[in-house]
Amino acid sequence: MLRLRPSRPAFFGRVLAACLPAAFIAAAALPAQGAAAGDAPVPERLQDSVRLVRLHSAVLPPDGLLAWGLGARTCSTVHLVDGDRWRIQRKEVFLTGEWSPLPWLQAWAELPWRTWSEGAGWIPESGSGLGDGQWQLVAGRPLAGGVLHLAAAGGGNLPVGDTDAGLGEGVFSPRLSLAATACFWRDANVPEMRVHLNAARTWNGNEDAGYGWGQSGFEPWPTRYPAAAAVGGNGGNDITTLGAALEFRRGSTALWLEYSRDRFPATVVVSPKEQFSGVGAGLRWGLTEGWAAHGSYLVSLARDDAATAWYPAFPDWTMSVTFSRQFGVGGRDSDRDGVVDRRDRCRDLAEDLDGFSDDDGCPDVDNDRDGVMDARDLAPNEPEDRDGFADHDGAPDPDNDGDGVLDVDDLCPDRPEDLDGQADEDGCPDELTDSDRDGVPDDRDSCPDVPEDLDGFADKDGCPEADNDFDGIEDGQDECPDQAEDYDGNADNDGCPDAD
Repeated sequence: MLRLRPSRPAFFGRVLAACLPAAFIAAAALPAQGAAAGDAPVPERLQDSVRLVRLHSAVLPPDGLLAWGLGARTCSTVHLVDGDRWRIQRKEVFLTGEWSPLPWLQAWAELPWRTWSEGAGWIPESGSGLGDGQWQLVAGRPLAGGVLHLAAAGGGNLPVGDTDAGLGEGVFSPRLSLAATACFWRDANVPEMRVHLNAARTWNGNEDAGYGWGQSGFEPWPTRYPAAAAVGGNGGNDITTLGAALEFRRGSTALWLEYSRDRFPATVVVSPKEQFSGVGAGLRWGLTEGWAAHGSYLVSLARDDAATAWYPAFPDWTMSVTFSRQFGVGGRDSDRDGVVDRRDRCRDLAEDLDGFSDDDGCPDVDNDRDGVMDARDLAPNEPEDRDGFADHDGAPDPDNDGDGVLDVDDLCPDRPEDLDGQADEDGCPDELTDSDRDGVPDDRDSCPDVPEDLDGFADKDGCPEADNDFDGIEDGQDECPDQAEDYDGNADNDGCPDAD
């Protein structure tokens, strides 16, 4: 008899699962915002995590970061109850934390409060309580200039759940995993692509009863493994997990799609198709040292095999949403300039701390970018105006000739205004015309085209005087040009008056 309750979230989950691959393709088609080749590396904007859905990345977040988050997860699982299939709705609210104490080390943990409803038969109608948490410690390092990353991780469950209510395993089940991540197009004009590969082994601790096996008690969270005796003795119920993920990253957003599968050692108790395998998709959006949102969706591909006694009561789908806040708590500072590496664009060059762009970690040898190094620049924060006047000192010269008329208004920027009261605002000295070059400007020269004779007589009028004493004898023949001839009949042609 089949009794399955409708599961509306599953519909939305299928829509999400269908849309995420399209989002991957759309993200890949968008231009990336990053450093061009040859530029200093741009600090990571995305609030990062090693966690994907079931897998993890080998690329560790920057050190010195601590994040706390609150999330909600829901799933729907079909159980076999007295020969009937019955759908149980499960929900949990969980607290999560991540910390990167060292550049090569990251730790995370999660602690849930779990509830279920719509139970029937030997499954209680509803219940709630503290469930087993989980934790992981990841150590990794980059290779090949950051193109390839390798990591090893250890972790497992946190056996703090209420075992009487079926919310805890009761024992510690350690897990060890290896991960490799290849990074492509890190500095290209398309989103960065990462390929993740995982291999893991879980040594399940409850050898006697398994977890989620049989009807002696309801363990409402995802069935994990049978008792060891049912699968050939100790170690027979340990799980090997293999998986791969494809991730695209751009700015403050990451999208990924993953596939993973669990396998017990060879056994006829649990057939291959009854062992868990699933497709997951995830989205992460947020800023380093700020707020972030994380979402994931996981679909189970496991199917029942009537030839075995095992029933794969894994969630058909699982949806999860988390909001987190990240804080800076120190971090490595390779060049000891006070700017931690995760914000430092020049990790091997100390910031010069001159008050100009000191937060990027790069020394600025020419603050104003005028081609004159700050060490020789008289105005390091003001660019030289490059007008051909004193351009070597690095200081702009707004008034080259120092005449009080700024160069932008000065018609003669390299010749000072003579400030003679005539057109002094144009910046040009006013040189009066002297056509006959007699030293008397034309505007005062009564004879501008005839030079003054400069003989000491009426020289300021600009006109030559041919007969200074007006005696009728031109100065050229006048022996006394400044004394008039007396015309007394005695030597009247010499121009000099004759004494009696």
